[in-house]
Amino acid sequence: MIPAVQFPPQTPLRVDVQSTVFVLLVLVVMPIGAVRSKSIVAGRRGRPAPRKSDILARALLVQMLLFAFAFFVARTEGMAIWSWTGLNPGTIAVAAAALAILLFVGALSWQLRTPDERRTLWMRHLLPRTSGQWALWLVVSLAAGIAEETAYRGVLVVLLASVTASFVVAAILSAAAFAIVHYPQGAKSMGWVFAIGLVMQAVVSATGTLYVAMGVHAVYDVTAAIRAAGQINDDGGEGLEERM
Repeated sequence: MIPAVQFPPQTPLRVDVQSTVFVLLVLVVMPIGAVRSKSIVAGRRGRPAPRKSDILARALLVQMLLFAFAFFVARTEGMAIWSWTGLNPGTIAVAAAALAILLFVGALSWQLRTPDERRTLWMRHLLPRTSGQWALWLVVSLAAGIAEETAYRGVLVVLLASVTASFVVAAILSAAAFAIVHYPQGAKSMGWVFAIGLVMQAVVSATGTLYVAMGVHAVYDVTAAIRAAGQINDDGGEGLEERM
C-alpha cells in the first residue's frame, strides 16, 4: 500500500494506456511544446510575432484540452480527487497564506533581476494591453487554475505516487514538470515556478481539496498581470512576474 497524505489520496494503480499517455503528455510532449512556443511567440525564425489575442486564445485551448484529458484519466482510473471540504477559517487562512507567499515570491523575483533581464523577459509578449486582451487573460487565468491544478497537483501526483510509492517524490517530480512547462520564461523563472508548484501542492494537501488551490492559482495569475502593468510604468520598461 502507498502511504497516504491527506490529499489527494494515494492508491496503487495499474499501468494502462491512458495513464501512460497522460504521463508522457505532461512530462515529454508539453515541455517540448513549451520550447517551441518560445521562438514562435517571440517571432523568431523569420516569422512575425503572433498577436497577443491569438497567443492567449491558443493558451486557453491548451488549458481546455489539458483539463479534458486529466478529467478523463481521473474518471477512468477512479481517482478520488474531487472532494470538497467547504470553506472554513482554516481553508481560508491556508489560501490567504499561500497567495501571500506567491505574491512575495513574484515580487522577489522581480527585485532580483537586473534592468536588462526585466526588459527582456519573455512573458512581456503575453501581458494584456487592451480591454479585450484583459478579458481573455481573466478567462485564461481561470482555465489555468482549474486545468493545471487538476493535472499537476491531482492526476499526475496520483499516477507518479503509484509508480514511485512515495508522495514526496511524486510531488517533487510534478513540481519539476510544472516548472519545465514554463521553460520560455527562462531558467531563473523555472526555479521560482518549481517553488510555486511545491507551495500549491502543500495547499492541496492542507485543505484536502483541489478547489482552493485552483482559486489561489487563478487569483495569483490575475494579480501578477495587474502588478506587472504597474511595474512597467514605474520602471519605464517591460516585464512580468512568473505566471503559473
